[in-house]
Amino acid sequence: MRGFIEELRHRNVFRVGIAYVVAGWLIAQVADLAADAFNAPDWFMQMLIIVLLVGLPVSLFLAWAYELTPEGLMKANEVPADAPKDPRSGRVLNIIIIATLTVAVLLLGWDKVRQPSAGVAVSMDKSIAVLPFEDFSPDGDHAWFAEGLTEEILNSLARAPDLLIASRTSSFAFRGTTEDVPSIAAQLGVAHILEGSVRRSGDRLRVTAQLIRAADDKHLWSENFDGSSEDSIEIQERIAIEIASALETAMNPEELAKMMSAGTRSVEAWETYLRGLALKQASSDRGGQDAEGIADLIAMFNKAVELDPGFADAHLLLADVWSTQIDPTSTQYVRSDMPLAERKAHYNKAIAATIKYARSDMSRLEAEMRAADFDLRILDQVAAARGMTEVAPERRQGWSWLNYLYLTIGEYDKSREAGLKAWALPDEPGSGRAPIIQSMHRVSLDDAINMVDELLAAPNPVPNILYQSHRVLLAAGQIERAAALGEDYLRVSEDFEGKRLVQIRQACAEGRVADADRLFEDVDPDSTSMWLFLTTLGRDDEAHEILLPLDTPETVFTLSGFMTYRSFEARDYPVLWKSLTAQGVNRPPARPMPYRCER
Repeated sequence: MRGFIEELRHRNVFRVGIAYVVAGWLIAQVADLAADAFNAPDWFMQMLIIVLLVGLPVSLFLAWAYELTPEGLMKANEVPADAPKDPRSGRVLNIIIIATLTVAVLLLGWDKVRQPSAGVAVSMDKSIAVLPFEDFSPDGDHAWFAEGLTEEILNSLARAPDLLIASRTSSFAFRGTTEDVPSIAAQLGVAHILEGSVRRSGDRLRVTAQLIRAADDKHLWSENFDGSSEDSIEIQERIAIEIASALETAMNPEELAKMMSAGTRSVEAWETYLRGLALKQASSDRGGQDAEGIADLIAMFNKAVELDPGFADAHLLLADVWSTQIDPTSTQYVRSDMPLAERKAHYNKAIAATIKYARSDMSRLEAEMRAADFDLRILDQVAAARGMTEVAPERRQGWSWLNYLYLTIGEYDKSREAGLKAWALPDEPGSGRAPIIQSMHRVSLDDAINMVDELLAAPNPVPNILYQSHRVLLAAGQIERAAALGEDYLRVSEDFEGKRLVQIRQACAEGRVADADRLFEDVDPDSTSMWLFLTTLGRDDEAHEILLPLDTPETVFTLSGFMTYRSFEARDYPVLWKSLTAQGVNRPPARPMPYRCER
């Protein structure tokens, strides 16, 4: 036996085996990368592995049967026993083994470096844009359902940690487009497009959906879902699960089904929620809301939670609506005869229900953070937002909240850091990019300009993007570019006060103080944006007087809403400043608004 092993060593069989195994592994790794790059079929790697395995015994046999001698390659049984062994054979095999191992180590190191340091790796192969579903109903009266269904599919897919989802704003810009799928995907920076349609007549429902790979315009999955209105929740969930499965997410089927859940089994509650969702999104895109619209939103979400008291998502959106009616700085705020305490009570009730029925730790933490909002427990909010980033570091929401909260307490470096992390993460419903720009231009103007350039490169930006981008450009001194962008905003916005602010800011930035004053003349004296108008016009004393009545224990949380403006001086309001200092918040002194009128 010892003699046989010595003969194997003499004929370099062991070296050949080692060299073959290392080289085969390296070939498989390179082939796997190439297969991904060229979308090779699954059987390609299977066949390659089979060939490599079959080749191992063949290589060992050849090493045994043949030998390299000074006279060349000869059959081993024909080599004289006293013939000298060619030293080149061992050296060549040693070089092959060392070189292959070196390349393998470098490949492993590169693969380690290119992987994300935290969270779930997001591959561009697992990226998708969901285009708005079309309404093919006979009377064309179910656009709300088509749009709400699209929103909920987006919401569901956004819960998959390793899917990159194009933002709703970007995707919905292609509503009714005639562009081909590869062109749309290229503009949105995704590898796949989901498109579909809804046809509803009486109680019958048909939803058609198809997933298309942009690289070759190939349909990866397509299906018609037929049923009654009672099947609408199941259809939405099935579509989301089918898409997530087709893109091979990291979740197992049981976890996937749980994540894609609509959050209610009541079809009537869900469809009422969809109506409210479509209306809320439309008002957000417009940049404003009227009293009737707010009443309709409240009625819809109230009905949804009455139909299913455990419907956490509907409770959260109801809380969202009430929050805009507590904070006069909100673009959705509408003056009302309802006492502030009553509005706050409605908000607290909705938030408490959201916490009670939260479907995940992430949802619960966000609701707890929101519960602290109007109690002015700012550090509790920061702690909850940090918890959100720890539970789901790969999601934008927690980082976006930290970006906002750190700005309000004056920790500008931390605000910038959180904002950059939020910006780099995939878009997700409920956490858009406009608020990041709104905060970022007050802590890092260079970063904000880069963000604006990126957003404005996308087709058909919504009014809120134009509004936020306009003041970033003014703050950066890009007056002419801001003027052109302001004209775009004036054409598409329906918000009178928003348009007046854009016009007054532009006039002040250009030094046209008299024009700015004339534009201000027809602004409602009871405008909820009056402090902002007066501050932009450089009328600081008047702006200060307007907010003084809010500096009371009952309304100080409303006053705190102005802390996102670095031109707001919290020290001028004793109740607010006492509350901040009691929490250890020492906000830096205010600085003038960069594009205000100089008087």
